[in-house]
Amino acid sequence: MVKWLIRVLVLIIIGLGAVLLVRDDPGFVLVKYRSYSVETSLAFGIVALILSVSLVHLVVRLLRGLWRLPYSMQRYSQTRRFDKSRKLLNQGLIDLAEGRFDQAEVNLIKMVEFSESPLLHYLAAARAAQLQGKHDARDSYLKAAHEARPEAEIAIGVTQAELQLEHQQNEQSLATLNHLRDIAPRHDYILMLLARVYTELEDWSSLVDLLPEIRKKKLFKESKLKEMEHKGYKGYLHEAAAKSDRPALEKAWGIIPNSLQADPELIIDYVGILGRQDFSVQHAEQLVVNALNRQWDDRLAEIYGLFSASNVNEQLKQAEKWLADYDQNEHLLLALGRICIRAKLWGKAQGYLEASIGVSPLPATCLALAELFSDHLQQPDKAAKFYQQGLEYCVKDNI
Repeated sequence: MVKWLIRVLVLIIIGLGAVLLVRDDPGFVLVKYRSYSVETSLAFGIVALILSVSLVHLVVRLLRGLWRLPYSMQRYSQTRRFDKSRKLLNQGLIDLAEGRFDQAEVNLIKMVEFSESPLLHYLAAARAAQLQGKHDARDSYLKAAHEARPEAEIAIGVTQAELQLEHQQNEQSLATLNHLRDIAPRHDYILMLLARVYTELEDWSSLVDLLPEIRKKKLFKESKLKEMEHKGYKGYLHEAAAKSDRPALEKAWGIIPNSLQADPELIIDYVGILGRQDFSVQHAEQLVVNALNRQWDDRLAEIYGLFSASNVNEQLKQAEKWLADYDQNEHLLLALGRICIRAKLWGKAQGYLEASIGVSPLPATCLALAELFSDHLQQPDKAAKFYQQGLEYCVKDNI
């Protein structure tokens, strides 16, 4: 509208300029065609010419508009459909976020053929179908997404792996992720999903292969990463133990990072495996000593007292070194009592065990003291007393 007003204003200015130009000498214009002739003043001729040109221009524009009318209508209709498809996508995502999964699926698929981004429609619809338990529909939407945007294979594959993992389709998810890793071997999120799948499948050897890279890239929070490492390396040790092969078990332990080899949880598990397999625990004994020298742990102290060392006197000396710092630790005193029993130092054993009970009575200490009185000191009354006392503590701990 503004453009038309400007054009009319320009024509008026030109017309007035022409009138002023020929005011003193009006001149004339003669137009002749065959036997027809028209004569008029110059001012009128200029105005007529301007109006004629404007009229021709208007007619041309009108004819051009009529010629392009079908295309314009088609474009207008297409634009409206694109707008409606975009609104349906937005509404579908809102429905999905608000938990209206059935309505979300309907809105996301409706008019998807007119969308500028059909991939988003299909991926969101696949998630909505999954949340309704419609897994066949989910797979159909993922297939349609791949057909719509085959170049977006990573995005589609990651979504498929996530949905399969959520539905406990761990084997299928693993196959999807392995394919994606062949395409994008350095993709961090694919690595994270693989770690989750291996954990679900309890495929500890495969998880252990990933853990160094996961730690290097810091893909999980430290607390989550430590939990995963504990679970992975612990499972890896048990896989090696199942072979009943000492070299395989030691090799599995050697793969564990040095920082984790000092971890009490893993040491306790490793020592337990060695004991169950009737393997020599001399190597494990030194692991426990090194770990306790670095950082005290009551459970490791008790385990140290259970070792049947080749040199019980050296074992006793080592344990008594810790008394300087932990003389009021009931677990260390229990360990010393057990070592003294193996060294046949009955009086010393009794002293340590009674000191342990004096600090904090443990059922295990009561049992060790009762066995000492029964088997070595020949005092059945005291043995019965500590058997009963230990039983009472066990009952209290289980209440």
